[in-house]
Amino acid sequence: MPKQDLPGHARVVIIGGGIMGCGLAYHLGHEGWGEDTVLLEKAELTSGSTWHAAGQITRSTS
Repeated sequence: MPKQDLPGHARVVIIGGGIMGCGLAYHLGHEGWGEDTVLLEKAELTSGSTWHAAGQITRSTS
């Protein structure tokens, strides 16, 4: 998302789109915080340390 598309305000900012960041964003969404949450990731989701973890968690593509 380009910088100009980022919201001007967020109650929650999650830095990192790995398993913890995505999991936290998921659960916050279920608790009604989805509109007030921003997840920032410098690359593709799960492409950092989550990808290198022993569990080999990957994106699903079809």
